[in-house]
Amino acid sequence: MLFRLAPNTPSFEVFRLLNEELLYFFEQIVNSDTFSRVLFTQEAVGQACWDNKPTRDKFKGLWDSINAAGLRTKQQLLNTMQSNQNLQVFFGTPQRDLLNFMNEHCREALKLLCTHLYCSTKDLAPIITAAGGVDIKAHFNAYRAQTVNGNICKACGMEKLAPFRANTPDKDQWRADYDHQLCKSKYPIFAVHPDNLIPLCDVCNQDAKKAKDLFRDEDKKARLAFYPFNEEAKDYINIGFEQLHDPEPIIKVKWNAPDGTILDKLNTWDEVYEIRNRVEGQFRSLEAIIEDELNPNSLADVRRKIAGKARPLSPNTLKRKEWAYWYHKLFSELNLIDLAPFAAKWEFIQQQATDGGDYILNPP
Repeated sequence: MLFRLAPNTPSFEVFRLLNEELLYFFEQIVNSDTFSRVLFTQEAVGQACWDNKPTRDKFKGLWDSINAAGLRTKQQLLNTMQSNQNLQVFFGTPQRDLLNFMNEHCREALKLLCTHLYCSTKDLAPIITAAGGVDIKAHFNAYRAQTVNGNICKACGMEKLAPFRANTPDKDQWRADYDHQLCKSKYPIFAVHPDNLIPLCDVCNQDAKKAKDLFRDEDKKARLAFYPFNEEAKDYINIGFEQLHDPEPIIKVKWNAPDGTILDKLNTWDEVYEIRNRVEGQFRSLEAIIEDELNPNSLADVRRKIAGKARPLSPNTLKRKEWAYWYHKLFSELNLIDLAPFAAKWEFIQQQATDGGDYILNPP
């Protein structure tokens, strides 16, 4: 994550209740040979899971496969979920193969159940009522409040989570999708864990991350990742310039990692969300940035406006404005270097544009 989550980030009670229900179910099946109502809590959430046929059928599907696998698999499933509820600990020492003890049939039934809990069961009216009436739309609105996390994606700092619309009540505002940091296809027991679900922008969630594994790369090599609640990348990033004497300098994103662990986490963050490619794509033309962001009228104006853009930003701006962190980083670096090689070319182009405009408007 570029920015850690705010300390007052609200936990979604619906996910907490469903996570507890799932854990209770795993506890009960260890010593039971029959699928029945007693496998669920006696509270409203347990009753809702039992009464809702699609949800009950998914629980039954897992029950059938896990019961056929035997007591040892039941006990291991319970132990695995019980011992991995603290996700901060899990991120520090990830259990990358935590479900390898299950056969393929059991794993598939577990995925179907947990995906259904997230996609459908969370919206059942009795469960929302048990959670104090706070549905996922209300939770999202509380999450992105300006006094909490704001409306800018914490993973990249480049995009809004969702547009605000005037004359629209909170319950009808659009919301961002919730990303499973531990993807539910590989870590299904965390599908409704309240600390595993974070709203991200569409680019991060749907285009970049998809079902990537935070703890294994494409070659299955082990890696580490930032824990979103107390770690962030923003202090380990530099913007560099290459070929500054050429007609078009190249802007590069570079790491300033103090140790190998942070470097590993930065590389994971970069690969999962395609950070470097997106930033360097946005910054592919320094000339265009100067024109679009500064609109200067002279070289002196360029320097003055760069210095102004390099002034520290308020935390509220970082929560409200897309790309604010990255442009501030860029202009802060520009403010420290000698722009003379680039400036000579820029002044020449500006003069050519002026002369061309005069020729069109006032031909000889």
